[in-house]
Amino acid sequence: MERNQFVWLCKELFQRLISVKIKTYVFFIAMGLVEFGSIPHLQSIGFFCGDPKISYKYQGDTVESHVLILVTLIVPYLAAMMTEYFTKEKNKFDSERYEWLKESLRWYRQYILGLIFVFFITDVGKLLIGEPRPHFLDTCLPKEAKNCTNRYIDRYTCMNENESTYIIRDASKSFPSGHASISVYGSISLAWYLHNKCKSRSLLLMPVLQAMCMLWAMFCSLTRITDHRHHWWDVLAGSIIGIMISTYINGLFDRQKNDNKSHSTTETWSNETTDNGYFTAGRLLNVVPDGKNPSLNL
Repeated sequence: MERNQFVWLCKELFQRLISVKIKTYVFFIAMGLVEFGSIPHLQSIGFFCGDPKISYKYQGDTVESHVLILVTLIVPYLAAMMTEYFTKEKNKFDSERYEWLKESLRWYRQYILGLIFVFFITDVGKLLIGEPRPHFLDTCLPKEAKNCTNRYIDRYTCMNENESTYIIRDASKSFPSGHASISVYGSISLAWYLHNKCKSRSLLLMPVLQAMCMLWAMFCSLTRITDHRHHWWDVLAGSIIGIMISTYINGLFDRQKNDNKSHSTTETWSNETTDNGYFTAGRLLNVVPDGKNPSLNL
């Protein structure tokens, strides 16, 4: 019986994942077209010759993009799965065996939805604004910047042949910071989830875990400034995007969960009555013969 239940659960999870994956694939294909230049910038901000804010050397990334993506995708789900397992409630009335796994997937699906919003808004901002990064002059080597002093250039041609086309195009995508928006969204979402699920647990463990989430977001965001990959206002804008979307998505998930609980409670009380009209509410009330009042089964 348990084996059949587990197989059914795996099939259900697989079907849900497939529906989410199809939408996710379509989204990331569109974002890939933007990232790799198939969809050009709608607008590019020019620059002043010799501007010190965009004259830094390109040094690479302290937190690589693939590391950020892997941490943002894998760590929250592992944390949710472990939290649901260790905080699962032993229901008195025949609870489902793998409900903890399904619950973690419900939260993760909502989390991925918010992450897609973060990617979308961040990439649209980069596409619409096209602000030069702090290392723009070193990476692009614009032809128009030679023998130029204090002149604003709105159209330019990059002459750097030592870097890939992707890196050169990326030098004009500073605003907003994707590292900041993604790390802040992931950290706040996970900290919010831990706060809601582990309210009655250790008074020390949860603040430490939440502080680690916030430190990760701070590290990812501040290194974008020290690496001269973003201006401070890019990081601020990315952080605001992450905060706003995480607040909206987590608030939406909490409301849906409360509505489901309320609906489930209403069904239980409405469906479980006795022949003499008393509510049984599972086993909370003992039904006694006519003429006597029911008693609580505590």
